[in-house]
Amino acid sequence: MTVGVAGFEHDALFYRDEAEFVTRVGGFVRAGLAGDETVTVALPRRRLDLLRDSLDDDAAAVTWLDMAEVGANPARIIDVWTTTLRASLAAGRRLRGVGEPAYVGRRPAELVECTLHERLLGRAFGDGPAWRLVCPYDEAHLPPEVVAGARRTHAGPGTDDEHRAAFAAPLPPPSGAVLRGDFRAGDVPAVRRTVRHWAASLGLVPDRVESLELAAAELATNSVRHGGGAGSVAMWADDGAAVLEFTDAGTIDEPLTGRLLPATEDGGGRGLYLVNQLCDLVQLRSSPTGTTVRVHTWL
Repeated sequence: MTVGVAGFEHDALFYRDEAEFVTRVGGFVRAGLAGDETVTVALPRRRLDLLRDSLDDDAAAVTWLDMAEVGANPARIIDVWTTTLRASLAAGRRLRGVGEPAYVGRRPAELVECTLHERLLGRAFGDGPAWRLVCPYDEAHLPPEVVAGARRTHAGPGTDDEHRAAFAAPLPPPSGAVLRGDFRAGDVPAVRRTVRHWAASLGLVPDRVESLELAAAELATNSVRHGGGAGSVAMWADDGAAVLEFTDAGTIDEPLTGRLLPATEDGGGRGLYLVNQLCDLVQLRSSPTGTTVRVHTWL
């Protein structure tokens, strides 16, 4: 299954066992090496080691990335491929990539964001240089709805309306007890302190508390600056995570916001980009009725 968007080819590769994975993905990698392409592979550790061992001496010519690290938060993955593509072009070579964002062991919320990430790849690279990306899917062990979603996201590049609809899809409501509050411009320091104390009360280690506190400061400031001068914050623990959610009346028009580092200091999305680096999972949704940013830090 191949999706071509201008010079960008985005393929899904479905496999049912390790032998099929090695044969099909290994063949794709070897073809790239034979064509003197830059080959970069981003897989979870078990798959990465399996493929690397199968390539023998050819493995040294491949750049290997642990997807569980570089793409732990799926909203970071497009930036990884952007940087990789830029380096390949600078070397005068075409890029061939393998990326498995939706791997077995992901939490349900992560898999939802992997589907959104796959949908936005064509938007990110469709008007750029030619390169090829294949995305393996373990159809024997992933949830059926994830496999079905992969077939949809690789069936075509998608329209602007489809991208925006996916970006506007509501998030599921929280479960359990939720702490809520509203804030305005002068309340940002208080929001930051409240989040710090709440995160510490959940047993997060100090550096994780600090990261969540900084993310809260960025998101509260964004709401004040771009969301009509006010917003609301909700905090709860769910599925082994500290979950923090900011909502406001503002609207984000570009679904790629926060996934790519803005070119200039005053470029929009810099705060959301930082939040994506700080937190384990970030879910951003925006529609004409407002914007929601839900961040997860694993306990």
